[in-house]
Amino acid sequence: MLAGHPRLWVPPEMVIAPFETMAERAAHMEKRFWEKTGLRRAIMDALGVDVDGAKTAEAALDEKAIPEVYAFLQQRIGDRTIVDKCPHLSVTPVALERVLRWFPEARFVWIVRHPGSVIRSLENMPMAEVMLQGYEGDAERMWLESNRNAEQFLEGIPKDRWAVVRYEDLVADPRPPMERACAALGVAFDAAVLDPYEGDRMREGAKGARAIGDPNMAGRGKIDAELATSWLEGFDPRRASAETKALAARLGYDLDSMPLPPITKVSEGIASLFEIAKELEATIKLPMDVDAVEGRRFLLRMLSASIDTFVEGDDADRPVFRHAEGPTRKMFADCPDTNYLRAPIRVDGGRVYRLSGRIPAGALYVGVVLYGKGGRVARRLADRDLEADADGRFEVKIAVEPQPGPWLRCDGDENAVIVRQYFADRAREPEVEVELALLGDPPPAREMKAGDVARQIERAGRMLRSVFDRTYQAYRMGSQMALNRFVELPAESLFPTPDNRYQICWYRFGFDQIMLVRGKMPKARYFSLTLYNAWLESLDYERRRVILNHSQIVAAPDGSYEICLAQQNPGHPNWLDPCGHAAGYLVSRSLLPEGELPSIEVEVLYRKEYAARR
Repeated sequence: MLAGHPRLWVPPEMVIAPFETMAERAAHMEKRFWEKTGLRRAIMDALGVDVDGAKTAEAALDEKAIPEVYAFLQQRIGDRTIVDKCPHLSVTPVALERVLRWFPEARFVWIVRHPGSVIRSLENMPMAEVMLQGYEGDAERMWLESNRNAEQFLEGIPKDRWAVVRYEDLVADPRPPMERACAALGVAFDAAVLDPYEGDRMREGAKGARAIGDPNMAGRGKIDAELATSWLEGFDPRRASAETKALAARLGYDLDSMPLPPITKVSEGIASLFEIAKELEATIKLPMDVDAVEGRRFLLRMLSASIDTFVEGDDADRPVFRHAEGPTRKMFADCPDTNYLRAPIRVDGGRVYRLSGRIPAGALYVGVVLYGKGGRVARRLADRDLEADADGRFEVKIAVEPQPGPWLRCDGDENAVIVRQYFADRAREPEVEVELALLGDPPPAREMKAGDVARQIERAGRMLRSVFDRTYQAYRMGSQMALNRFVELPAESLFPTPDNRYQICWYRFGFDQIMLVRGKMPKARYFSLTLYNAWLESLDYERRRVILNHSQIVAAPDGSYEICLAQQNPGHPNWLDPCGHAAGYLVSRSLLPEGELPSIEVEVLYRKEYAARR
């Protein structure tokens, strides 16, 4: 800005004031080579030469003392006053005193900026570790020491020969601080200083020279008042030392009254997640050790699932289907024979999604379900409603307003769509192909912002608590209401496939006992019996036999069957392995059943009784 004044000559940072001789400067530049170009650019301007000419002139100064270099430059610029910006001086008090000996009538402008802005700017500076070499302490210490040095130094300078300019005042309303700066420098105010982007002010290197100065200058065309606070979003004032706060207060910055930045909400959200996990972990009071241990594992799995759902997979503008459940992520009585493909949606403001895909020939079942806030089960379509063509391809619109062809009507709060596919034999049945896209041009990809992440973590916390609480309450109810007997459970109590009907039993028997389950297979698209732990997680289906479906159960011609639960297989064709559990859930699910569900009976007997009966 000062470079626009006709009475001032303001080169880039020449980095000569901290040294006594050019030889000292040369040694410094061996380590900080990027600081070389300021003096060369200044020589090009003062002498009116090109890069090669400036190099030659600079080489001729190698043996000079620094005052001689200033004299050389002053001679070339005439009666203009040299204004040498050199932040290095603020961290080198001895050099400040030396400059005052060289120029007893020197005038000074002390530029200050909010410590939070300076700290975060330095910490985010490209090559920060390299750029800060040679300065003791961290970014906060640099701000504190440099400004404290300037404050103490200026106490000995007559007040008419120096001024303080606050960066925030400068970008908000530049004229008053620039009037003070001009007065301190002993020149009349000139309006040209208010437009730093006008004319050649040595902001950039000439052709053939390295770029110098702040690279952000080239990307702007005017002073931006928002820059006053842009760096504060990541600054937590609680981190500042008492010394920093005191000096900041003297400079007009009250750190204690600052609102906490959005990023602290992220930190608080993370802490809250673990506090919720800790609180929920303390509520686990199950009699069996295996149930208590699995409860803690379940809590970790749900913590991971909640983060994946709302932090990692929450982009409703570019939705991607992810497996919501699997061998290491189970909730609400997952079915090992089912793929659960979940994608986020947001249907407010007239947004329309296109769900498309291909159902492979012979697929047992494919269903599409929308979910609203709080896990509300919204509308759904089964495969028979999708109007697939001869090749199995289908397309469905998802929107609040009516759409042509198959569509799922929304109420407006829907936030997820889940596509379920059931298998009778995973090894032989191909998977459904499915894609989801927001129609029209999607909004630009969202930049990561602390406030958004904090809200995502908050939602993850709500999911964690809700899933855990609902699961624990189901245990407390089921273990009493359905002890060794089957009852039909409303689907809403689980995370349901709405086309299913569920019968649930809380089994309990001794390790020297077995449990026999008898019934008749319903007329249904799919039927199975699956073992679950107290947390409604299917047992280890990758390595143990914990599920039998309609294609696997050995049944009589009329569909009647007998299932055997025992810690060791007694030779029963329909044996299920409780995996060391003395108690848990046995869930029957019937998909699109016809008529009433057949009753299921339970008998518990000792192994020797069972052996004698056989």
